[in-house]
Formats: sequence, C-alpha cells, structure tokens
Amino acid sequence: MNPSRTSHGRTLACAAALALLLGLAGCSSGGSGGQATSPPSTAAAQRPASPAKLIIESPHNGQVVKGGGVQLRLDLRNAKVVAATTTNIRPDRGHVHVMLDGRLISMNYGLQEALPKLAPGTHVLQVEFVAADHLPFDPRILTQAAFEVRQ
Repeated sequence: MNPSRTSHGRTLACAAALALLLGLAGCSSGGSGGQATSPPSTAAAQRPASPAKLIIESPHNGQVVKGGGVQLRLDLRNAKVVAATTTNIRPDRGHVHVMLDGRLISMNYGLQEALPKLAPGTHVLQVEFVAADHLPFDPRILTQAAFEVRQ
C-alpha cells in the first residue's frame, strides 16, 4: 500500500470527524445555564456562503425501495465537486459528505454512489455540500430524505 495514500486517507478521516463534530456542536441547543460563554472564533465567523443548491434525486423523501441495494443520485447546481482538499476555499467548489441514519458513510467526490446494503425499514439520508477544507459553508448546504427499504 502506498504510505502517502494511507496518510491522505487518515487526514481525510480526521478532517471529516472534525467537520462532523463542528456541525454537531453548531446544531446543539443547550443553554448556557447562566455561565459565561466565549464569543465565536474569528474562523467560524468567516465561513463563506455558497450559491450551491443540492438535491437528492434518489432515493427521494418517502420513496419505497425494494431490496437492500440503493443507488444515491444527487443534483448539484451553481457549484462543482472537486477532489482536492485545500484551505484555499471557493464558495462554488467542494465535495459531498453523506450520512446514513446519523453515521458518516462517505466523503464523495461525485454525485452518484451505491449505498451500503440496507436492512428493511425506514432510513434517513443526509447529504451536505461542504467546502474543499471539509468544513460547512454558512449557511450550510444540507438536505435530507427519509425512505423505506422493503424486501
């Protein structure tokens, strides 16, 4: 195995974990409980907005899928998916983070992929277009769909 590829994979995994933690922290609704809170960091305040519009074409919200094989198809408008990870971010360049049932399953550099084999039942798919540094835009470009798998 190529050591630089393994290192790149670890870097991407760490960046994804950081992005997920930052995203979850931004979604928390906990109060301060009367304690003083520090102001948001300058870096967080300077996240760019993106003109991107992300749509889950399949599986769409409410869709019933026969069998466990599901193909994810996305439509991305006003932006482009790029594979390069960089801190020199542009509002119209980035990639896609895919979460299934609350778990990050991929950082996708395309708009189609086969989802893992799914058990029968309802599943929730969340997809976010993020900047090339793996962090979200502000406001976030996030969409979701709940669908059902039947045998």
